[in-house]
Amino acid sequence: MVDSLVSNLGELRLDDPQSIIQATIDRGNALQAEIQQYVSAVTEHQKHDWVPHRVNCRTLTSDLETELSALAKLKKSNPSPAQVQATNLLYFESIWAACKRSSGLVDFRRFFYWKQRKYGNHLSGKFAGQHKTQNRNKFTNRPGEKMNGATLVDIVAQSGREWVRVSTATQKRLIHDLAKLGWQNDSDSEDDDNDMPDASKNTREDGDNDDDEDEVFLVKNARELIRAARANPMRGRPPTVRFVLSRIESGKIKEVDAVLEKMRATGVIVQCANDLPETPSLDSVLSSLLVYPSDTSETLNIDCTILMAMISDVSHKECPILDRYPAQIRMQIEEEREEKLLPQHLYPAIGSHPMVCTQDAADQMNHIVETLAADEEKARADILLGQNDRQNVAPDVLLKQWQELSDHTIPNGFQLPIRVVPCNVEDMIKTLPAVATKLAPELGPSNAAIFFYGWANHLTTLSANRTRARQIERRLQEVGLDDGEVPPHIWCCGGPRSLVAKSRGPGRKKHEFKEI
Repeated sequence: MVDSLVSNLGELRLDDPQSIIQATIDRGNALQAEIQQYVSAVTEHQKHDWVPHRVNCRTLTSDLETELSALAKLKKSNPSPAQVQATNLLYFESIWAACKRSSGLVDFRRFFYWKQRKYGNHLSGKFAGQHKTQNRNKFTNRPGEKMNGATLVDIVAQSGREWVRVSTATQKRLIHDLAKLGWQNDSDSEDDDNDMPDASKNTREDGDNDDDEDEVFLVKNARELIRAARANPMRGRPPTVRFVLSRIESGKIKEVDAVLEKMRATGVIVQCANDLPETPSLDSVLSSLLVYPSDTSETLNIDCTILMAMISDVSHKECPILDRYPAQIRMQIEEEREEKLLPQHLYPAIGSHPMVCTQDAADQMNHIVETLAADEEKARADILLGQNDRQNVAPDVLLKQWQELSDHTIPNGFQLPIRVVPCNVEDMIKTLPAVATKLAPELGPSNAAIFFYGWANHLTTLSANRTRARQIERRLQEVGLDDGEVPPHIWCCGGPRSLVAKSRGPGRKKHEFKEI
């Protein structure tokens, strides 16, 4: 729909601003409808907690809404052709086309800093600094003051592993800017490249460049994106940066090609208009735009709240609501009747990933099990960790025993037992960012061991402890990270489940396994 409307622009009368503005509004409405279709799919997808990253569509949708409102006002003001052609809709169309050629979309039109500790933190897009607001999209400076250390990323894709910047600048604009910088249009000169401002010179080790103001805007922006990417690694590696030039073609003008080469020299991937594949329809790529659990680490670090949820009777069987149960357990049983934790949340998240847990998490679970667990919950705890009388039992036998104690089918590839690993908080803190020293006493020994182990080993920590996850995120936002430091990857999946209590109740028999 969007592409068909764009292709019809050539049929418009260029001397009729009203027809042009109406066609532009129609394009905007079609674009908004398509983006809303994507947003609805994201909302439905995230209901299942199958995503380690919450997708933020708000900036894109609100910015487009602002643009459409401006177009509606412009239509009423009897605009000139020049005013109509000056709208930003083409920019939003180019962003959306780039989105449909990407996958795993996480965020849109977000600022990133390359001086995080000074200016803020990339976890939520909030930044702190003198004369700057706390809003992710608005930065205020005193008149004449340069805003340093931030750059805009139009699309955060591949679950954070790719950044996409879109430019609708034309070749004419690029040539004009080169001329302003002193470049001379002498096609017979063999030294054209040497006459252009050099993107590779005068760059300090920290990535700052005092001569950025003398660079053509595209090269300057490319360097800023690379600096920010290095300062904001995703699971230990900087995101790949892709620069889409939707109105500039390569291989047409020698001087433009020289600029493109200087952009590539910074480390960005450059895609020109004649390099771009055909924009696919939304229906054909919608599922690939969503974020899936495969974007977690290969091995999952399981915290105590997930261990408890995996062994609780509430998660495995239809449980009656008994008067003796605490209110929390009664509420969990009611929640389970509406939405099954294991088949709808945990099993899809875990898939075939191998799992580990810290000794602290195992000890914490076992202490609760000894105090409160029903017999089948105790059995599941031993199967889950391969401990006690299940210590030397083969994995395939453990899976059969696990299935005997559950109404839910085990998915293909599910692996048991969870491997219990030792960890030393003091040793791990030495390998982590400085903020870990402040976090450790706030989390307590057990939680610090659990979350720091995943952090230090670049593992996704699967947790139902949203309180601790928010606590960690808040502290990281307050203190910030140095360039290149990586935040922990915590995935809050599903809700907590308690043990149903020690008594089996009248008529309930202890389970006897068919095979040990």
